[in-house]
Amino acid sequence: MAITIINFFLVILATIILFNFGGYTALLKIISAFRKIDHTIDDEFFPSVTLLIAAYNEADIIKEKIENSLALRYPSGLLKIIVVSDGSTDATNEITNQFKHAGVQLIADTSNQGKATALNTGMDEITSEIVVLSDANVMYQTNAVLKLVRHFSDEKIGAVSGKVILVNEGLSYSNSENTYYSVEHQIQQLESDTGNLIGADGALYALRRELFRPLQKDTLLDDLVLSMGVIQQGKRLLFDAEALGYENNLTEMESEYTRKVRIIAGGIQCLKRKTIWPPNSHPLTAAKLTCHKIMRWIIGPVFILFVALLLLRGILIHDKTSLFLSTTTLLGLIALQILPRLFPTVLESKAINMLNYVLIMIKASVVGCYKGLATNQKVSWR
Repeated sequence: MAITIINFFLVILATIILFNFGGYTALLKIISAFRKIDHTIDDEFFPSVTLLIAAYNEADIIKEKIENSLALRYPSGLLKIIVVSDGSTDATNEITNQFKHAGVQLIADTSNQGKATALNTGMDEITSEIVVLSDANVMYQTNAVLKLVRHFSDEKIGAVSGKVILVNEGLSYSNSENTYYSVEHQIQQLESDTGNLIGADGALYALRRELFRPLQKDTLLDDLVLSMGVIQQGKRLLFDAEALGYENNLTEMESEYTRKVRIIAGGIQCLKRKTIWPPNSHPLTAAKLTCHKIMRWIIGPVFILFVALLLLRGILIHDKTSLFLSTTTLLGLIALQILPRLFPTVLESKAINMLNYVLIMIKASVVGCYKGLATNQKVSWR
């Protein structure tokens, strides 16, 4: 009986692991062959737009960001730029005010309450039809806003996410990260084609102002909550691969690990609060959310439990295959943890680099799930 139960859970856990590493993409391709939802796109549709940039201590980049924003192609008088500075203590405010003559509005909050509060504050000042939300460190291609807003000519569309390309040459994990995001962009396109994208990229997306719902102050994943809220209100969330932004990623793996932990903790927070689940009338969207996000968030605990059960199975029935696979996996994880520290050059191997990147994702998942289930999470910008 015990072995039957173990075998059952091994199948479930293996399915989740396979979906994380290629299975979901393959399933989306099959679905898209039979179901592709079109909508109206009007390149001559020019609604009023506000570009909202939430910033905290961005003195090093805010000038470049504002200049990039002012260079965006859009009909004169229909694009407004607002920078919300959330308690910045550097020269962010002073630099932003240098562009007051160009129509750039600064909203300077003296307290640092987090990005969610900054977005709520900015939205209170916005009356335009469409809001484009952006991070200060992401530079837009000049036609990015045009590409985003053309979809809103169709009343069924509530939000559109663009494609952010990471500029990360020189990082130890750049090839692995680029591979990961290449697959991610493919998934986003397939999700959009078959109905709804699951979560917008917070660095580059647009939504109808009327669909914005104020965020709780301690929200960790504001972009996921806002974009999935569009679906909850009966509108579609799309992906446009032609709306391009570029983000310089200059942080090594330690910082990337911290970012992933935060994302996963934020995802668990969303599930606890039920702020991202689609309506009952959207079963396919619910399935996408489960496969794309939830299964990814829990991959760490799932992987550890799978290896533990496989080892237990081998011990209980003296199965050499189970014992070999589980012990080999454990030794491989230990080696991946130790070798890059002792011999950094091993990361020059593409295979080892990718396996190390996967290990970081597994570790971040375990820690992120724990933090997400804990209470009193700290709200910070980094």
